[in-house]
Amino acid sequence: MSGVRRCQTNNIVENWGQFVDKKELLSIKLSKIMLDFNNQIKKIVSQHPDPEVEQKPDGSPVTKLDLALSSLLEQMGHEKFPSACIYSEENFSEFNFPLLAIDPLDGTKEYINQRPEWAISIGFFLQNNWDGEGWIFNPLTDEVFDDQIDSRKFIQKIKYFGEVSHSEWEKGFYKNVKSEIFHISPKGSIAYKLGRLVAGKSDFVVSLTPKNIWDIAGGTLLCNKNGINFYSEGKKVTQVQPIYKPPLIWCFSELSEELLTIFCSPDKHP
Repeated sequence: MSGVRRCQTNNIVENWGQFVDKKELLSIKLSKIMLDFNNQIKKIVSQHPDPEVEQKPDGSPVTKLDLALSSLLEQMGHEKFPSACIYSEENFSEFNFPLLAIDPLDGTKEYINQRPEWAISIGFFLQNNWDGEGWIFNPLTDEVFDDQIDSRKFIQKIKYFGEVSHSEWEKGFYKNVKSEIFHISPKGSIAYKLGRLVAGKSDFVVSLTPKNIWDIAGGTLLCNKNGINFYSEGKKVTQVQPIYKPPLIWCFSELSEELLTIFCSPDKHP
């Protein structure tokens, strides 16, 4: 009798995958894989305490830390996601699905300015929609934002707090924004801000400059899983593409109408 039970149990174990939501399995996979890389990432960061800055052909800054992290994460992508197209800030020739969108150091200017508000962002897409796995890591604060984070719900408040980039803030992009219920303040990289949004540390995120998919992939995937919508040029985004035009807004649907009214008006554009 006991032998029969063992046989039945083995059959259940062998076939358990057909009863489990494959999307749920995917949501665990990336976070588990990256657990094994956290210490490697922190070791590489510790080896670059002072930014060594170079310039890309387009004039934007790149550091040796950007390149070292890019090498590690692209290697991870080839090993763990061999069928995926790797689309990284430092290597972006092909855009196809399944897609692994990597920003090895989102917030290079934050890193150069020694501000601990930058992050590593990874998004994995099986197909051309906002359904997949997201992972964000700030190695300086040891904050991880992934699919294991507690799910958020919209909470009605008297005032809502949003975050925007330091560079946009310093350029005066938000000087004409007036609202009794929305308060905005500058914070680091877009990936870090989106991680904080998912973790409940802010209520919305706005950007008035274009963003590449590698900048926002991990954070937007996490937002999508938590019921937080992504809007570009006044419309809700449903398809994955290489670049998105501003105004870009991430928020719960309950806040979308008023935020879109505020930030989509022509006088709010830089």
